[in-house]
Amino acid sequence: MRIGVVLNILDEEYQISVYKGIVQKAQEKGIELVCFQQENAHITEDEPVARFPHKEYFDLDGIILITSVITGNSEFITKNDVERVWGNLPVISVGQKIEGIPSVLIETEDSMKQLVEHLILNHKYRKFLFISGAEDHPDAEIREQIFIKTMEAYRPWFSDLEYVLKRGFFTEVAAIRAMAEYMDESKKTPDVVVCANDNMAIGVYKFFKINSKSAGIKECAVTGFDDIPQARFEIPSLTTVHQPLNEIGAKSLELMEELVQKKKVPEQVFIESRVVYRKSCGCKGSKDDFASDEEQFRAMQANYVQSETLLRMVSHIGQDLNYGETFGALKYVVRQNLNQLGLNNFCILRFSSDKGKGGHSKILPVDPLFVRRSGNECYEFDREMRMPLGQFYRRFYEIDPKTKPSMILKFLYAGNELIGCVFYEADENVLPYLSSIAINIAHGLNRITIAEERKKRSDFLEREVNERTKELVEANNRRMEVEAEILKISELERQRFSNDLHDDICQRLAGISMLCRSYSNQDEPVEKAQMLELAQLIGETLQTTRQYAHNSYPVELESLGMNHSLSNLCDSFAAQSGISCNYEWTLPKDFHFDKTQKLNIFRIIQEALHNIMKHSKAQHVEVQVKNEGKKIVIRVIDDGVGFVNNSQDKGKGLGLNSMQYRANQIGAAFVIKPNKPAGTCIQLSISNKLLEVRDEK
Repeated sequence: MRIGVVLNILDEEYQISVYKGIVQKAQEKGIELVCFQQENAHITEDEPVARFPHKEYFDLDGIILITSVITGNSEFITKNDVERVWGNLPVISVGQKIEGIPSVLIETEDSMKQLVEHLILNHKYRKFLFISGAEDHPDAEIREQIFIKTMEAYRPWFSDLEYVLKRGFFTEVAAIRAMAEYMDESKKTPDVVVCANDNMAIGVYKFFKINSKSAGIKECAVTGFDDIPQARFEIPSLTTVHQPLNEIGAKSLELMEELVQKKKVPEQVFIESRVVYRKSCGCKGSKDDFASDEEQFRAMQANYVQSETLLRMVSHIGQDLNYGETFGALKYVVRQNLNQLGLNNFCILRFSSDKGKGGHSKILPVDPLFVRRSGNECYEFDREMRMPLGQFYRRFYEIDPKTKPSMILKFLYAGNELIGCVFYEADENVLPYLSSIAINIAHGLNRITIAEERKKRSDFLEREVNERTKELVEANNRRMEVEAEILKISELERQRFSNDLHDDICQRLAGISMLCRSYSNQDEPVEKAQMLELAQLIGETLQTTRQYAHNSYPVELESLGMNHSLSNLCDSFAAQSGISCNYEWTLPKDFHFDKTQKLNIFRIIQEALHNIMKHSKAQHVEVQVKNEGKKIVIRVIDDGVGFVNNSQDKGKGLGLNSMQYRANQIGAAFVIKPNKPAGTCIQLSISNKLLEVRDEK
């Protein structure tokens, strides 16, 4: 049988005492326990199970709920509320009645009444201060109501009987604050201070010690409630109401065993409390008090020494954890201190980042960072990460199935984020200090996790920078290659232009010169036919010169426009090559390119036609300039032998690189693709938005 115990943090006597009673009874019966310490366990309609244990991931047979964990939660008061969290799993409520759920309660009304009557009748106190507990806490409300009812019952008999109520929230600090408020208002110490629990009574003791030299403040009688172990160690020992907390815990486990076995149990079980009269109310003490002041002092001294030792150890562990920068350092600090704390079973688990809704631990994988079982560190978990929490728990017990420790779980938080948990088994005197150690572990775990993520991010960015640098270097090398090719193209163009001038124009002019000299040496007059021949030679030379000038820079681009210039280019191509050329321009009349776009588009088409004439063996060519959706598309299509684009071919021609370079200059997409059924298509695409931006510039 495996039972879950859900309670507040095990850092105060009430929780520890009830849990101790449950553990003792579980050991007698051979029942396995898993204790879940809850923080801010607020139940909402959207996330009713966000931070409560699930039956499924610990395979629980039942839940014992110490109801202080749900104090003040109006959405958790009935059986339906419990079933929203645990379904049909058996649940026992301890300390507070939940409708429809078996509950173990303490009968405190008679004890509270007896205590107040004792102070009024036996000690004849008349001025009372009552420091109540947390607002909406059922126990606090009952104790306050019984106090008021008893005081009002005796006021007709004692006309000078008076009382003041203050809120204390069950803590020492709140009690000190309540005492300070009372003294500011009344300016006089009361006869007796009645506190709703022992912690606040100890807070009143501390108030008197802090203000021992203040005028008008003197010590008075003090009483508490719960009878925690520290109540006996105080000077004077504390009069209080003894709640059999160990017995409550043991009884809750007995009822749970019967529930799991399908036996019928009563809906409410009451356990009687009793008043313990000690020295703080003015009595001489009771039979269960220490036999002598010396014995009490020795017990208090031993308790103080143990407390100071543990506090110092917690401080050292916290400092060491704060210095650690790696998970190895964190584990080293934990490993070095476990033996001193007597922890034979201790685990640190980190929750993976892919959390479920509300950080729900049922589906949340864990990384076991440190595992100690039966006094031995389990290194096999170092190689097994990201397992479900329930799977880890089962594996943990399989390591040493002969022993069944009562394990306690405490979640680890970084702010509101759930980052992990610790599992441990510890003696009751160590439990309060482990809460502080867990907080230090959470801070160290969060800091190291953040550093690890930063390191991963830094490594990723470094790889990205290296890859980007490599790409930039490659791009720069390609750019330099293209620029070198462009320079080579320019040099070849100049060389070709020079050769054309020398081999064509210069030869023509030389012929004209020789012809003119020949005519000048004739004795007869120059005939008309000779002059016509000379004129024809001069005209041909002039036309050729104009063609060379046009090829060097098409002046008509500015004067006649893009459409007319391309039309002339296609006509000239057809005349020179003998290849039919169909030209199509479908752009709007008001559409225009800027100067850079005109020249580069013209040169690309010119180069494409040149390549077709030289290499394609085509019979027909189409030149298209169209508006297709959000872009301008320019195509030069032929029906020739086609073009094979082999990236390994270093001799694919300067002309193609020149076209690509010119396309890049105007931000256009340039592709060469096969034309169906035969030939090649050279396509240039320019975004309309790009055209608009360049036009604005």
